[in-house]
Amino acid sequence: MTEARKIPKPSFPYGSPGELNSFLPYLLTRITHIWSSELNQALASEKLPTPKLRLLSSLSAYGELTVGQLATLGVMEQSTTSRTVDQLVDEGLAARSISDADQRKRTVVLTRKGKKKLAEISPLINDFHAELVGNVDPDKLQTCIEVLGEILKGKTDY
Repeated sequence: MTEARKIPKPSFPYGSPGELNSFLPYLLTRITHIWSSELNQALASEKLPTPKLRLLSSLSAYGELTVGQLATLGVMEQSTTSRTVDQLVDEGLAARSISDADQRKRTVVLTRKGKKKLAEISPLINDFHAELVGNVDPDKLQTCIEVLGEILKGKTDY
């Protein structure tokens, strides 16, 4: 007979820094804040804040997406995503189109200029990522990525 897995229960309110620092949502929020703050500073000269970068990266990875899908992948409210897509379109980095799969759907795609912009900043992004995870054992990092992927399963379509 298989023994049921014991899932640690949160110990809110936290009684020590160690308890707070073992709470996964807190750690993820801190890491994301550090990443975004430092990257925003580095990309300031490119006029490419991280919300735009997240949308361009999503389009690069997935291809044609609806604004709703971009909102999910870009971790933004749909109205904010719509405004950001408008900015990307105005800048020539993305284009709106009619879906190949469903003529009723309006979608967004990356333009050549958008692909070029991502290629230009890729060394910076790759260096930032390497710095972020550089002190982590590669096997542990892979396990971490797999665990986070499992947590996301069932929570989102992407």
